[in-house]
Amino acid sequence: MTMFKDFERANNTHCKVPNVFPSISASIGNYEPQLTIWRAAIFTHAPLRFTLIYLRWIYYRSIISKDFIVIVKLAVFLNIIENLALLGLTHWTSSLNYPYHEACFKTFIGTSIFYMFFTSLMLTKYRRRPTVSDLETYSVKLKWRAFFVNVGSFAFAAYFFLRHNRLCEPYVYSMFAFSEYVVVISNILFHMTTIYDLKTQYIYFTRKGIVIE
Repeated sequence: MTMFKDFERANNTHCKVPNVFPSISASIGNYEPQLTIWRAAIFTHAPLRFTLIYLRWIYYRSIISKDFIVIVKLAVFLNIIENLALLGLTHWTSSLNYPYHEACFKTFIGTSIFYMFFTSLMLTKYRRRPTVSDLETYSVKLKWRAFFVNVGSFAFAAYFFLRHNRLCEPYVYSMFAFSEYVVVISNILFHMTTIYDLKTQYIYFTRKGIVIE
């Protein structure tokens, strides 16, 4: 929507050079209804994201050796901070609260990268069972691929961002923006592999509370 409705403003930077692709933060910015849609989407499905963290915690404890339970706890902790940081950078926009938005963004990136690494590592090396199913093997393979794409695209994003601020070259900001989108997409793909791990889970809302089976 931003590409058609607010193209010029979203691609405008302090360098005043031409660009063709806005960053995620610039796409949302103060533009409506983009900002409201983004916030509604993030805040609405936040409870589900935290529920999935709980389900992953149960899953990891059931398959990872007890000798490495500290890695499970670390991975889950990082995942919690990652999601809290996502809520923070959604609440504080880059245009109105840049210092808070920047801090939350850096926290989100850092915790997400280390969460992906520790999760992939423990599912590869620290399982209780020496053999795994084809589906589990496929899930881990996808996780490693998403992790490497995420790290690589983040490195490109950081490079293009610094280069843009230093040299103010045309279209470099757009390359940063494209790399940023790949970072987000690879993060989403990593988390989507949860469907191969948890398989079938049912959530019941009863008078006694929420029951998960």
